[in-house]
Amino acid sequence: MTISLAGQTIVVTGGAKRLGRAIALECARAGASVVISYRSSGDEARETVGEMQQLAPQSRFEAVQLEITDDGAVARFAATVFERYDNVSGLVNNAAIFRRTPFETLDIADFDDHIATNLRAPFLLCRAFGANFLTRNGGAIVNMADIYGVRPLANYVPYCVSKAGVVMLTHCLAKALAPRVRVNCLCPGTILTPSQTQGEADDEAELLKRIPFGRLGTAEEIALAAVFLLGGPAFITGAVLPVDGAQILR
Repeated sequence: MTISLAGQTIVVTGGAKRLGRAIALECARAGASVVISYRSSGDEARETVGEMQQLAPQSRFEAVQLEITDDGAVARFAATVFERYDNVSGLVNNAAIFRRTPFETLDIADFDDHIATNLRAPFLLCRAFGANFLTRNGGAIVNMADIYGVRPLANYVPYCVSKAGVVMLTHCLAKALAPRVRVNCLCPGTILTPSQTQGEADDEAELLKRIPFGRLGTAEEIALAAVFLLGGPAFITGAVLPVDGAQILR
């Protein structure tokens, strides 16, 4: 099934690097104009914009510095995007933090930081963009959770709690914003390289034991799933889609 986002504008938070970059590029390949936000990765954001322009010279692309935990900044960002771009139809809440936080050294600042960035910020963005979608042509929101929002990790308590909250946020907003706005959630498994991945294993061989599919996932596979949820069947909302090679079942 080929998904076209031609003529649409998609917003991807944290779109400068890693999964966000892959999602932004896949949206460009699907024909969308794309606005990415970044906090401090300005150089990488500009590189991503350049790559998107090469992929789809007919579309518009922009990188915007944004503090996603700032309610006022998020509201202004949403207003500006809807003012500058036609047919803003999708939001991908990808920006997040992921830090090892063993219980013995965990402090309230660690907890608050994860909740603010990984849960409160997606809520602020959903509220700002969802309100606009409701009064315009509708839209689709894709929240990025994690299989570890469903399966706990001992040394990542704030991260797991924040991502579990994203799952419930998705369920709640799918009901609250239906039928004008679809809200779905992706739960990636182990995706990047062993040094960057989500988990506690020390090497790739140990990681692969946890994945029935027998390999790591790729950022491109996550991006394809995101584009599917953005532009696929209109009856899919409130879904939580693992993209993990059945890792969540272990």
